[in-house]
Amino acid sequence: MAVIAPERPELPERPSRRERWKRRKRGKAGKPGSSDKHRWHARRGRRAGRPKRTPIRRRVLRRLGRWVGHRPVWRKPKPPLRFLPQATKVSAVGLLIVLAPGGTFLGRVARLLVIVAAALLVLRAQRGGAPRRRARLAAVVGLVDVAAGFGIGLPHASADGLSLRAMAGVILVVVGLPLLLASVLAYGRTLRRWLRLPVLVTSVVAAALLLPPVVAGVAAVNPPPALLDKLDPGDKGFVYDDVELHTSDGVLLRGWYIPSRNSAAVVLAPDAGMTRSNVLPQAALLADHGYGVLLYDPRGTGLSEGDAMDLGWTGERDIYAGVKFLAHHYGVRRSKIGVIGLGRGGEAAMAASVHDGRIRAVVAEGVGRRSPADTLRIPGTPTGWLQRVTENVEYATAAVLRGSLPPRSLRHDIRAMRPHKVLLVAERGQIRAGQLYRRTAPGTVTLWKLPDTPSLQAYATRIAAWEDQVTGFLQKNLRPHQVPMSS
Repeated sequence: MAVIAPERPELPERPSRRERWKRRKRGKAGKPGSSDKHRWHARRGRRAGRPKRTPIRRRVLRRLGRWVGHRPVWRKPKPPLRFLPQATKVSAVGLLIVLAPGGTFLGRVARLLVIVAAALLVLRAQRGGAPRRRARLAAVVGLVDVAAGFGIGLPHASADGLSLRAMAGVILVVVGLPLLLASVLAYGRTLRRWLRLPVLVTSVVAAALLLPPVVAGVAAVNPPPALLDKLDPGDKGFVYDDVELHTSDGVLLRGWYIPSRNSAAVVLAPDAGMTRSNVLPQAALLADHGYGVLLYDPRGTGLSEGDAMDLGWTGERDIYAGVKFLAHHYGVRRSKIGVIGLGRGGEAAMAASVHDGRIRAVVAEGVGRRSPADTLRIPGTPTGWLQRVTENVEYATAAVLRGSLPPRSLRHDIRAMRPHKVLLVAERGQIRAGQLYRRTAPGTVTLWKLPDTPSLQAYATRIAAWEDQVTGFLQKNLRPHQVPMSS
């Protein structure tokens, strides 16, 4: 009788190296000795009877624990960006403080509601969110903090000192910068290793290109207050009046008026961030020649009401109010009114002369690009393309925050100014823009180039030349009565 040997059980096939790697990657390999690899070796008798070896990492930690007097505590890994809820709450409080001033009462209430609602939505989206979503939320919160902190908090801190608004802006910067960095690192951990470096480099380049113009746009809409100096025309030996101007949108402006002696008068428009005190020397020189001079504080600066803006998009309304005052003032003929503007005031003067026929002559010093349409005329060099991107991002940020569109291009305004005449004083960095505007209307624009003079310093560095150029231009176009110069 034949003896049938029992069948030998089939041993499981050893998984391939890729399969073992996948199981370890998924966290299903378990403890050492319990995986398919270790079971396969144990059934073959290769590890039979041997004690299980403790991983070297655990052995080192145990030894270190004995040295410090206690056993190491194994903790669960903490989620990425675990401080995001606290940072969001601090950011919301800081934004409420920084963005509270300015605007109407309804505007303040609307800002408060928007900030609170956005903070609640971010906090709700963080709960149980995937690492990538938490990283994106952290990037958004950090970007808002950095823009508000650098654009509002730090400029106000340098102008007003350590006020509550300035301190809130500093806190936003301290919270926003680490949050941006942590969001990039947390997002990189969710990617494959070969993608981490490209994502990091792209994030750094995008931040370097977009953050500065965004901060500049925020700062342009929320500039620090410009204060009035103690000097007035009386200190220069002139008789003057304190006047009030009412703009078409209901803003009250305050200024000085030096009466005219030659039947001609000019409106002196300061640059953004300036007050009437900053243009008092130019006003004194013009008054010596007999011109009536109206100096005013642009809206939101000095003693004037309203909201200031460094881009000067509402400067035409202030100039309209000044021209209206001169046109109805005794001693000034309507056909002998001019406007002299510095920087943004010069851009507003050219735009105002298109729609106000009472302006017969314009002197604009330090004029640049006022809108994206002007920026697009920059030459297409690498530097030109970079300047296009930064300026357009700045204008877009200001337009969104201001709730209004940018004004028309200066090229369009200069083309429509005929037959009015313009004297452009182009200093260092503004000659290319001046040449562009002169080519637009060669019969209207007279260009005075000062390549070695800093911006808005023509009067301070070349008083005699400034006097000859400006008074000669006004004499030719306004034709005032001849009067002796005051001593």
